[in-house]
Amino acid sequence: MIGLAKGQQILDKIKVQSKMGLGTLYLLDTGIAVEVSGSGLCLELSYGEILSNAAKKDSLVISWTEGVATYDMKFNIKNAAEVAQKINQYKK
Repeated sequence: MIGLAKGQQILDKIKVQSKMGLGTLYLLDTGIAVEVSGSGLCLELSYGEILSNAAKKDSLVISWTEGVATYDMKFNIKNAAEVAQKINQYKK
């Protein structure tokens, strides 16, 4: 379980598979966090940092920038379209 900042809330948590391994994608009131089983937190982004998220069949790809570089992370999720929709809803 991830540590939360004071007042931060988990809106949803989804089991995912990524190149880092099995883990949990947390949809927070402030952004997203990905925790990999046995390794801990591997990604934390505010909703404002997320450039895009796209669902294709059973996968979700989240893109963001750090400096001048753009990064993508792919997650295998059964209900990827629904998760992408939730992220877009929470971004507003």
